[in-house]
Amino acid sequence: MERGDQKSGQGAFAVMDAMRCVLAVVVAFAHAWYLLIEDYCGQASVAASAGYFLAGYAHASVILFFVLSGFWIARSIDRRIGDWHWSSYLIDRLARLLVVLVPALVIGGALDAVGLYALESSTHLGTTETYVLRKDVVGALEWHVLLGNILFLQGIVVAPFGTNGPLWSLAYEFWFYIWFPAIVVSWRQRRPSIFLIFIGLAWITPFMLIGFACWLCGAALHGMTKTHLTDFPRSPIGRTWLIIASSILPAILIVVRVVGLEGLELALAGAFALFLYILLRANPPTPRWLRPFAGYGAKASFSLYAMHFPIMAFAAALLVGSERLPPTAGNIALVGATLALAVFACGLFATLTERHTARVRTFFYAKLLTVQKACAGRLVS
Repeated sequence: MERGDQKSGQGAFAVMDAMRCVLAVVVAFAHAWYLLIEDYCGQASVAASAGYFLAGYAHASVILFFVLSGFWIARSIDRRIGDWHWSSYLIDRLARLLVVLVPALVIGGALDAVGLYALESSTHLGTTETYVLRKDVVGALEWHVLLGNILFLQGIVVAPFGTNGPLWSLAYEFWFYIWFPAIVVSWRQRRPSIFLIFIGLAWITPFMLIGFACWLCGAALHGMTKTHLTDFPRSPIGRTWLIIASSILPAILIVVRVVGLEGLELALAGAFALFLYILLRANPPTPRWLRPFAGYGAKASFSLYAMHFPIMAFAAALLVGSERLPPTAGNIALVGATLALAVFACGLFATLTERHTARVRTFFYAKLLTVQKACAGRLVS
């Protein structure tokens, strides 16, 4: 996600990048936990209880991701709206997504095929009854599913490819990237954009509208902070709001964990947007210890989200038999080791994919320019 010049909020932006890292790790931890550890049975140690509790935040973390995404994309669109071109915008967005998605589908599919056909693992065959992998993996590896995932239709028209269930939110993200500028451009130009037709996808999957509303909380956050960030935090009211915002978000997080997230998605997104608003106004300095997390969040959190599940499912194929493991100290350590493996592997994956996003964009910009010149030449002749 482009952020451009960060001078007006550099410290806050670093914290937001660190949040991307933390949220991706929470999602990955939850999936590692449920792939390896048996369901809660009423009694558990303190460490195991903490693991079960934290593992329940996977979906909430995705909602918070939507808010962050809405902020950055709205910021990017706002900077180019005066000279809007769908072609360049789509190159930016598709390069960002496909440079990670396509290799993730290939590698993830290969790992799934080995787990399914060579290892014949209980995880891939669905006999461990973990709720994070209740699907027909064989059917989810078919070619039409792969094509649907490349077209960002997973979770809408086709299943996510292979074991990689988390890819549903990537499809949502892509269509939010289309819906929002289509609405903005239609409003500014006083005529409907052809891209508005894609909002019809919500008729197939109504939950997309809830996700989009959460995403719009991030877009609204940009609208509230697009002017100069003042010395608001140095005033007494600024400090008061910082305390209030810092209290509301944890409270909402506890509520959604205790009573469930359903119906509270927008409340969670709004609380997070409020917290980010105060954070951006405060713009705190970046602590040295936070910088590695911010660096990983900026450079590899997308790769971690897109690739972690097939890696962890493959690890589960090697570690789990017909039944998942009890939450002993040793098995909790296995969860930690699996998570660490995924974080490291996806960081390496990011150096081969995400790091080259700008190069891919430049390549397609050059191709676009060539096509435009050719079309102009034909018109002249």
